[in-house]
Amino acid sequence: MLLGDLARLADDSMRGRASGTRENMQARAFIASRFDQLGLEVIGAGRVQPFSFVDRRDSTTIAAANVVGLVRGTELPERYMVISAHYDHVGVGRPVNGDSIYNGADDNASGTAALLALARYFKANPARHSLIFVGFDAEERGLQGARAFVAAPPVELSAIVLDVNMDMVGHSERGELYAAGAARWPVLRPTLEMVAANAPVKLLLGHDTPVPSPGDDWTMQSDQGPFHQAGIPFVYFGVEDHPDYHKPSDEVGTITVAFYVNAVRTVLQAVKALDASGIR
Repeated sequence: MLLGDLARLADDSMRGRASGTRENMQARAFIASRFDQLGLEVIGAGRVQPFSFVDRRDSTTIAAANVVGLVRGTELPERYMVISAHYDHVGVGRPVNGDSIYNGADDNASGTAALLALARYFKANPARHSLIFVGFDAEERGLQGARAFVAAPPVELSAIVLDVNMDMVGHSERGELYAAGAARWPVLRPTLEMVAANAPVKLLLGHDTPVPSPGDDWTMQSDQGPFHQAGIPFVYFGVEDHPDYHKPSDEVGTITVAFYVNAVRTVLQAVKALDASGIR
């Protein structure tokens, strides 16, 4: 199901899922339908939570929406962990070798399919904390979905103890998955190091400080950024850029399947360990 969901989201018919397009809305409807089928609770403004933003390129207003579902915690139901991934990509653009559809299989159909897999697991096996699953829109337009969520959260912002964000978890020839966040939030380091010691993939901690160069710091490069700015700890799971990043060649066929499956298993282990740790 994980691989099938990824293939559906990254299919040519989705035309790159750019925010504001019909295909983006189709991806949104697919995620919402899966949340409904799984029986995730509806919280806040509804299953689909609309927002709008001004496109920096031409100053037009784009209507977008996040998809949100809840699995109630067994022991700490009023403390919330957010599990997130963005479902938008960059759409149709300049052709490369005759292909103009930027499918975004790794970026970020991989994270979105993982989000659905984790939602399925935790619906059957609830965590101690309540888990809010969010498919963010408009990450590629400046983290707009995450900014909208943090500005108008479905629960009190003070009750959110952590964001676990997945963005590009499906393509690594070297078998390396990064967990960023421990340098910014040292309380997370012992748990993440414990997970890394037994992870199904090579889990590395890093990309969360401006050293050795500002470009190595991923803190504000995906949807965990607005949570960090709001004082909420985060763990960002992702791979380093690869030759297919933001190119039409980011297709299902370039996903490193064994790595991807084990990367999702690693994120699952981390969420369970972070849930057990109490976080803060």
